[in-house]
Amino acid sequence: MSGDFYAWLKEVRCTTVREAMTRFSVAYTSMRKRLIRLVKRGVLEKKMAGRVAVYCLKGAQLLFPSRRKSLSLKTVQRAKRVVELLETEGCMSTSALRRELGIGPSSQRYVLTLLLSQGLAVEVVVGRTAIWCRGRRTAEELVAKLRETAHRLASRRRYIGPSELLQMVRRDKEAYEVFSRFIPLSRFADDRIHPIAMAFADSILASLYGDPVRYAPHRHVYFVLPQPRQDLGDIAIRDGANSVVTVGLPPDLAAALEDAERRGASVEELVTHAIEQLLARFR
Repeated sequence: MSGDFYAWLKEVRCTTVREAMTRFSVAYTSMRKRLIRLVKRGVLEKKMAGRVAVYCLKGAQLLFPSRRKSLSLKTVQRAKRVVELLETEGCMSTSALRRELGIGPSSQRYVLTLLLSQGLAVEVVVGRTAIWCRGRRTAEELVAKLRETAHRLASRRRYIGPSELLQMVRRDKEAYEVFSRFIPLSRFADDRIHPIAMAFADSILASLYGDPVRYAPHRHVYFVLPQPRQDLGDIAIRDGANSVVTVGLPPDLAAALEDAERRGASVEELVTHAIEQLLARFR
């Protein structure tokens, strides 16, 4: 078993006692003693995933999310492939990753949730599109790039809607390269725009300019501000460490706070009032 065992360890990088004993049909106690000997010799490192002991080759990343169930070799291989893709591409949409992996939505979601829980991937949600990035900084840079590109195009107009933004994106080479990585930009046969793309553009415009103005039952536009808002609206960036909820201050309170800070005045009363108004929205 020795040669096969070491070849298998190099392939999976990390294992539990139970997974190794199942793979090689060895008693639990015997396999545990063998792995502990390798730890003492410096070949393996012992790590904990919840209450489960995991034995990894030196420098291997821990990819075990559950204390009840170890990962199959296929799942580990898929997780490694996603990490490699994100290291190369920076960020990829869920649909692009699924095409690369050649698996179904359930299997893909399991792998991505695993990587998210281990801090090896960050999820960005824009409208109805999930984008996966190699780290939080990369995710924040992507959101900033999407917003800057959208504002550059929108600033040519007094007001703009999601469909108008997408039409401008299709005509702008730089914008097309940025947006087409994550959403479909081609139209349907009846000249309709894909709803996924519409939701994506709508989410970005809302993060830039706040609430839209409705002028028809199924149509709305955003008034283009000279300086876009700083908060991200409903664009969410999630990593395994924490989840952040972002809310936007009403424009009048935001302006009042900025004015108070410039004058060096106390902002405590204004902040209290702002919090009360924000909480009232969720009661």
